[in-house]
Amino acid sequence: MNEPRVPAIPSTVRVLIAGVTRDLVVHQVAPGTHLGILLLACDPELTEAAGRELAARMPADVDVLVMPDGKAQALLHVVQRESRRSAVLVRKEKKSYLVEPVLESTAESATTTRPHSFYLGADDASRLNGKTVAILDDVVSLGGTRRAIEALLARCGVKKTYMMAIGTEGQPRPDVIALAHFEVYRC
Repeated sequence: MNEPRVPAIPSTVRVLIAGVTRDLVVHQVAPGTHLGILLLACDPELTEAAGRELAARMPADVDVLVMPDGKAQALLHVVQRESRRSAVLVRKEKKSYLVEPVLESTAESATTTRPHSFYLGADDASRLNGKTVAILDDVVSLGGTRRAIEALLARCGVKKTYMMAIGTEGQPRPDVIALAHFEVYRC
């Protein structure tokens, strides 16, 4: 009797992003789910190359960039510099300096162990009213971060949104302007 074969999970996966090659270490992010983890925080070469390429692919009607704060935040700096667009940072903690009323939305993502919230102060919310926005992130996996930020933006009166990311994971996402698609390994 033949036993079903369990596919081998690689320890690394090689990716080419905006002309830069990296070997991503594959980690288990949930039981039976493994991903190659893109770490931009200490990789200025990849951050610069990807940021320039995303800025070049940005739709012309984008007024403002919006990004969740976190490990990929340097990407926002590059895309903002290259595109000359203003930007709003969505916080992952409710900071004392956020102007009330503070908007909140909750998300679940592939790389966090529990739901988390995003916060946007009233001053930033008013800057987004009637604007076309590009949400910028490093990787779109399950889409939880995107949905949570879009919920905040809808409450701000945003006219139109685009999603831009270095990469996507899982199902193909033709609605995301992305530079690469990364494999999800399941066992």
